Amino acid sequence: MAERPRIVVAGGGVAALEALLALRELTGPRAALELIAPGTVMLLRPASVAEPFGLGGPPPVQLAEVAAYCGARLHSATLAGVRPAEHRATTASGVEIPYDHLVVAVGARKADAIPGAVPFGGPSDVPALTRLLEAAEAGDVRTIAFVAPSAGGWTLPVYELALMAAADLRARGADTGISVITAEPAPLWLFGESAGEAIAELLAARGIRLLHGRATAFADGRVAMVEGQGHAAEAVVVIPPVQGPWIRDLAMDHQGFVKVDELGRVEDAEDVWAAGDATAFPIKQGGLACQQADTVATAIAAQLGAAAEPSPFRPVLRGLLLTGGAPLYLRAELDRSGAVRRRGVTGLRGEVSTRALWWPPGKVAGRYLAPYLSTARPRALGREPLVDRAATASGAAAGGTGDAFELALLLADADAAAGDFRQAVHALDAAAALSGGVLPAEAARRRDAWRPRLPARPRPSHIEIEEEP
Repeated sequence: MAERPRIVVAGGGVAALEALLALRELTGPRAALELIAPGTVMLLRPASVAEPFGLGGPPPVQLAEVAAYCGARLHSATLAGVRPAEHRATTASGVEIPYDHLVVAVGARKADAIPGAVPFGGPSDVPALTRLLEAAEAGDVRTIAFVAPSAGGWTLPVYELALMAAADLRARGADTGISVITAEPAPLWLFGESAGEAIAELLAARGIRLLHGRATAFADGRVAMVEGQGHAAEAVVVIPPVQGPWIRDLAMDHQGFVKVDELGRVEDAEDVWAAGDATAFPIKQGGLACQQADTVATAIAAQLGAAAEPSPFRPVLRGLLLTGGAPLYLRAELDRSGAVRRRGVTGLRGEVSTRALWWPPGKVAGRYLAPYLSTARPRALGREPLVDRAATASGAAAGGTGDAFELALLLADADAAAGDFRQAVHALDAAAALSGGVLPAEAARRRDAWRPRLPARPRPSHIEIEEEP
């Protein structure tokens, strides 16, 4: 009997676990699954925004339990490099693990945030934000600005933190001025005009000031902006930017993110795939990371004869916005009609609702991971995949396979308009990888014009890898 092919998944975040669960479902007994993951648990970072306000989150996910559920062998290690020609993955301790297929889903690394600001990127940053709220309650901090420095990134946590801080501090009797500074053209613009209007109304109702512009620095009680006079604030909270994982011997962009095509194949590395925040796709968000993982799983399963054909990555944005009151569900997908895009606002059509737009509802909208994590169902029903309840879902199959490419181009334009040419080039590099290295002539011209304006290339960081939010 022939030995089963070895599929090794590297990472301990949502993309890695979604890939493992999807491969279990799609390949069945055809493959031997293995997981390389640092630590013993996955912390659910999206829910951590509620912790500074006295709201508990779900318990950590035990990696050993997920591995056992999938029948996978677990290696407690961190992926450091890949030798594609030899089909071997190398851990940080120098151990080599052979594979027939390798899925790189190790997440991204924190980069430097705005100096002087309080970064909030997950559970490890909860104590610092808690102390800031206590200082505001005591009257030592009278104004706080919550900053979204990128126009094309995942900005939803900024609005969650601002809305919940306003409600929490008011309940404590503190008279603290709260503001949101965003580089976006409109609040949560990726979810369309309805979402932007709903968020703007929520902010106004809570007395939160909304400012547009890209913040670059914070000192002496002022937030410096790319344009304008800046904004007065005694404290700043920012969602920190990230850099790539810098995996040795894999094709990377100038920030260390892995270049992949629309099926998640890593450039110039046979049988190596990547998904989630580790890839060059510019939006770093757990739901999209899961979708990328599903794409990779179907592509591998198709090669093994376990699936009819692979399903290219077609991003659908899903966001659960915590407000300190009733949550909002947001969903958006590319509007291929181009009608909205011509107005220069967005190329996505979206829906916003106080009712769940997908099931099971939750912060992690993964096709297989969401049901696995759901406590509303018996674990035996965990194989039932996530489904959409949104009105726009009926048209999901009508789009072409270039949706991720088109979205990356839109994000590049948005970041360039905000003066963030590093992120703009990052988005165009992702678009080029998705299309086999080809960009439209105008996009290629813009990339050539933007590259001389980039800051110095960041060096690989040795700080701990941050898994997808």
